[in-house]
Amino acid sequence: MSAWRAFLHDHKLILAILVLLASVSVMVMAILGIPDENGNEGIGPLSTLMGLNILFLFVTFVTAVVSGYIVYKFVSDKNKFEALMNSNSQAIFKRNQIEIERLALRLTTKEERRVIAMMKKYRIK
Repeated sequence: MSAWRAFLHDHKLILAILVLLASVSVMVMAILGIPDENGNEGIGPLSTLMGLNILFLFVTFVTAVVSGYIVYKFVSDKNKFEALMNSNSQAIFKRNQIEIERLALRLTTKEERRVIAMMKKYRIK
């Protein structure tokens, strides 16, 4: 994995939150009024939404929804991973090994290392 992909993989939650905040701020600017091509400032809600501004608002809305979904999936996967890893039982770990490995790959490299350490502890290949 390249250094850039590793960085994105380990920091996807932070990046998704930043994109979500940027999208929401752009949507607020669009709703409160974006200056149009003539330099007219918007004076109220949706006052200048026409043409490309509507497309711009739609793209930022979709971006906000996607980044919100990424944040939701990361948090729910992290909670599920922690619940499975905190059971200090070899039988439970072996039974849920595939699920634990799948969640670790979807999270960060820190969780991947924890799974490898747990597999070494229980002598699982």
